[in-house]
Amino acid sequence: MSHETRIRKLEHIRTCLEKDVEAKNITTGLEHVHLIHRAIPRVSFQDIELSVKVFGYEFSAPIIVSALTGGAEEGKRINAALAEAVEELGLGMGVGSQRAALEDPRLEETFRIARKKAPTAFLIANIGYTQLVEDYDVADVRKAVEMIEADALAIHLNPLQEVIQAEGRPGGPGLLDAIKTLSEELDIPIIVKETGCGIASEDEGSLRGSV
Repeated sequence: MSHETRIRKLEHIRTCLEKDVEAKNITTGLEHVHLIHRAIPRVSFQDIELSVKVFGYEFSAPIIVSALTGGAEEGKRINAALAEAVEELGLGMGVGSQRAALEDPRLEETFRIARKKAPTAFLIANIGYTQLVEDYDVADVRKAVEMIEADALAIHLNPLQEVIQAEGRPGGPGLLDAIKTLSEELDIPIIVKETGCGIASEDEGSLRGSV
């Protein structure tokens, strides 16, 4: 299984580099927003402050680079470059799913490199919902966190992806209970994010009620 996971991580990178992966007919809606140019400034440009404090951490701007790769040698190089950038710019970074490294410790360095290159940046560990529900206990999740000395943990929700990909493993119920357990056992923030299809308001309400 670890070999299959590593190959898939490599395929993810190659697909993004070599294929047309831009979304079609789906936008952010920002194309309908038109900013009115104001020729008479009412504030000094030097006084504009982009920094923001989140989870007790001071970001130079409200930007987190997340969650991208790991689990393959190519991923290690990408994580190293991104980590160097966020360290220099004072931003945050999330690594890709750490499942590959939990299955094969030889791949841990493809994730550890992020902390080595960004010793003071805000780093986010990453675990998939299927593994959390069906495979991992608190000790496994804590290992992922410690792997990159993470400041927070992201749980990514990708049920549609798991259903349609050839070797996908759609998880069953139990996610909310698992999140509740982690919130009680871990002393870092837990972030729940979807991988591209959004989170319905009903699910958002359920997540709030689980912690």
